[in-house]
Order: sequence, then C-alpha cells, then structure tokens
Amino acid sequence: MRKYISVLLITCSLFSLTCCEENQQTSTDNQTRDYTSLFSALPLQIIYPTDNPYSEEKEILGEFLFWDPILSGAQNVACASCHHPNFGWADGRAFSIGSDGVGLGPQRYGNETTPIHSPSIINMAFTGLTMDTQLNEFVSGPYFWDLRATTLEEQAIGPIKNPVEMLGYHYSEAEIFDEIKYRLTNIPEYIDLFSVAFEGDDVITETNIAKALATFQRKIIASNSRFDLFLRGDINALSESEIIGLNKFIDVGCADCHNGPLLSDNQIRQDEKVIETLDAVRTPSLRNISQTAPYMQDGSQDTLNNAISLYEDREDLGVNINEVDFNDIEVFLRTLNSPVYDHIPERVPSGLPVGGNIN
Repeated sequence: MRKYISVLLITCSLFSLTCCEENQQTSTDNQTRDYTSLFSALPLQIIYPTDNPYSEEKEILGEFLFWDPILSGAQNVACASCHHPNFGWADGRAFSIGSDGVGLGPQRYGNETTPIHSPSIINMAFTGLTMDTQLNEFVSGPYFWDLRATTLEEQAIGPIKNPVEMLGYHYSEAEIFDEIKYRLTNIPEYIDLFSVAFEGDDVITETNIAKALATFQRKIIASNSRFDLFLRGDINALSESEIIGLNKFIDVGCADCHNGPLLSDNQIRQDEKVIETLDAVRTPSLRNISQTAPYMQDGSQDTLNNAISLYEDREDLGVNINEVDFNDIEVFLRTLNSPVYDHIPERVPSGLPVGGNIN
C-alpha cells in the first residue's frame, strides 16, 4: 500500500485537469510515481540507546535541567533560552544571543551573538535515520551544523562549555562542571532527582547530566504530520495542490538533498565558509519548517517563500526552481508540520528564573 499511495489520488486529480496532450502525458507519468523511494514516515516511537535507556525519572530530571539556568556560568541562561517551544524549539533569531543575553526570541538582546543560526531541536531523537533504517533500530547523529558530535549526549554538553552560548567568561571549560556539581549538590531536590534517576553513590556527574538532557530532548518529536499520514497510506491526507507542490519539490531537485524520514540527508553540502571554524554546514531537516523562521544557516531569510526563492535557477547546485514553483513548494512544505511537545515548567529546583533571563 505504501509503495503506491500516490496512484489513486494523482490519477483522479490530474484527470480533471487534463485538457491537452502535454497534461495527459504528465498525468501518465505521475500515476506510477513512487514517493516511498525518496521519503518515509517517521517512527511513532522513540528508540533509546542501550547505554542510556529511557526512564521517566531521567526525563523529568532532564526537563528541569533543560530549563534551569544553573547549568550556565553566570546562572542566567538555560538550554531553553535559545531552544524555546514558542519558536519551534529554536529562538526565531538569525543569530542566537547566549551567555550575556536578556529577553526571548527576536526581542532578545546582548553584546555577543553565536556565529550561526540556532537550529530547532525537534526530532533530534531521529537524527541519522535513513531510508534503510529499521523502525526498531537506534541511530545516532551526527549533530551540530558541522556534524562534530556523534551522540545526542555529546551534543547536549557542547553549549554548556561554549563561552558564547552558556559558559560565559567567569569559568573555563575545564572548571564549569565542577562548579555545576557544587551547585547541584547544595540543592536537596536535585540530589533526590539524580538519586532516583541514576544508580550509585556519586550520581551528579557530567555524564549523567548529559544523559538526562538527551533523554528529555528525545521526547521532543513531531512525527505525525499529514505528510507522514500520506506516506503511511492515507491518500486523502494531502490535497491536490499539496501533491502538485510535492511533485515539484522532487522534480526541481530539492529532494536530492532533502530526502529520507527527516527530509535531510544530514550531509555536509555547502562549500562556502560560513563561520571561521566551519568549512561547510549540513543539510537541515525540513520537519516543522514553517514554525522555525528565519531560514538558512545564517538566518538570512525571514520567510519560507524567500528561502525557496534562493534556489531559483541554481543549476550549479543541482536545483532548478522557477518563480512559478515557489508557492506550490511552500504549500507542500507546510504539510510537514506536526504537533510537538510544548510544556513549560512553572519552576525549576534552583529557584532561578525558568529559562534564564528571558522575561
């Protein structure tokens, strides 16, 4: 059923539009289009690594840590400061403001910005999935724009050690986790949370902080979009205009890089030097894309339509989009939206402002 889900819908819709021999040929070509050779629905369940299996206690701890600025050098910024559900688990900015920032999203201000656009953390549990991945098979990364982290646990620690993001300049990278451990061990609630989440006597460690954060982040998935329903066999999940946009998305070359379960091959694709330490950046996922403006790795495009238009007549990149295609492709991309976890805790165990200085 999955392999030929498009046949009935496209046959019926295009038959009504057929008014010339050219359109008849297009209809004939699309009748046998196999979308499942390029895309697959996301799994409905999360697969966890064997060295960090799921537990509710770990997830609860991880959510508190994600929102608690106690992990930052100056205790003023949290993971959620730049990855907030109000902005699709990103921050709605071209460049993020971390360790000296005040405010939330586009209204956040500070003296130092990150050198690259902050990506959404939606579906990080599925990063690395390919068309060949079994639904019950765990896959891992790689993560960050330059793919430097191989696990989500490793990725979770990165911003805490970065002076621009969370570390600041009061502590060194080598010192910060000793300081964080000191802070956490002086909060009885955190002692209890770590004790029930992990076994052993010395449980407040960098490794366990990473495991808790990763466990929570794996909860933030959006795997039940209308496009997923379509790929699972519901031929009515997409409208005629959305099918047209999907076909154009494939035909103009977008799917050469944006394919698979995440609509990303997660490969380095850009040859331009975007930031000093990176020669290139990876292909981003297009899941929930309409919720995560601005677009591109430098956040230079404020609308989805503008981002699509950057690839007009870019045959040098293997893409050949025309102006008449922009709206159709955008219509299809909006079918990738799916409900996502958006809970914000009312408090964190440290008593610090939830999310850091974001209000």
